[in-house]
Amino acid sequence: MEMIKAPRGTRDVLGDESWKWAYVLRHARDVAEDFGYREVHLPIFEHTELFCRGIGDTTDVVEKEMYTFLDRGDRSITLRPELTASMVRSYLEHDMRKGSQPVKLWGAGPMFRYERPQKGRYRQFWQLDVEAIGSQNAMCDLEVIDFSMELYRRLGLTNLEVLVNSVGCPKCRPVYRKVLQSFLGEKLSGLCETCNNRFDRNPLRILDCKKKECRDLTEMAPVITDSLCPECQEHFNLVQVGLKKIGASVRLDKRLVRGLDYYTKTAFEILAGELGSQNAVCGGGRYDNLSETIGGPHVPAVGFA
Repeated sequence: MEMIKAPRGTRDVLGDESWKWAYVLRHARDVAEDFGYREVHLPIFEHTELFCRGIGDTTDVVEKEMYTFLDRGDRSITLRPELTASMVRSYLEHDMRKGSQPVKLWGAGPMFRYERPQKGRYRQFWQLDVEAIGSQNAMCDLEVIDFSMELYRRLGLTNLEVLVNSVGCPKCRPVYRKVLQSFLGEKLSGLCETCNNRFDRNPLRILDCKKKECRDLTEMAPVITDSLCPECQEHFNLVQVGLKKIGASVRLDKRLVRGLDYYTKTAFEILAGELGSQNAVCGGGRYDNLSETIGGPHVPAVGFA
């Protein structure tokens, strides 16, 4: 009889390694306490609609990577692929708008995405998530970025760099979308199949393609910061000024659009220089419209994972 092994894309964390999880979480709790963030524990599975509506049905996560099944009540259930949508759902469900704002939360635990297993990437993986919900203030964006950098400093990472961009809002992003599609229209024959599929549904994601031929063809693409509305431009300026004041090493990245549909305004990644080519240690940004997408009132928010 063949021995049953762990499913492909998962792994056992044994005693000689589990201390690393405890070490990271201990530092995360310390930084969260210093910054005033409260820990929450949320369900590992949610109604599928939460992620389809929240993350966006044109994203790779929803189209290709979710573990979705019908439970015994014929309800569509999905193992969580990320935590932000669940955080906002919890904020709305428990009516946290009644208290002082923003509500500052963090959590950690296993997430699930069906993708090709490779070195350092699994179908069940852990993610730490930090969210400030209920404020439009650009200083919340700055605080979340500062939180992430402080955590990585305490974990011993050095040469930290912030990649930052603005992805606009529902007022100015449609303007940029038309400008970008006009630029990309004559280049479709040279773009990969995935980029062609994104052209009508989500053209900004074409800028995020990692294939060399696509990156070469889009190198001179118009940048979204030239199309920002006054509100988004002012917000972005405040974030950049704040990053300089806290002494962060900052690089503007016109290709940084993030892979999920709910982002608005600030988008960022943190790189750690000593980790080599795979040096992105977290990403995040502002998502002012996610609460409305999943059926709640307008609640601005920002976070990272």
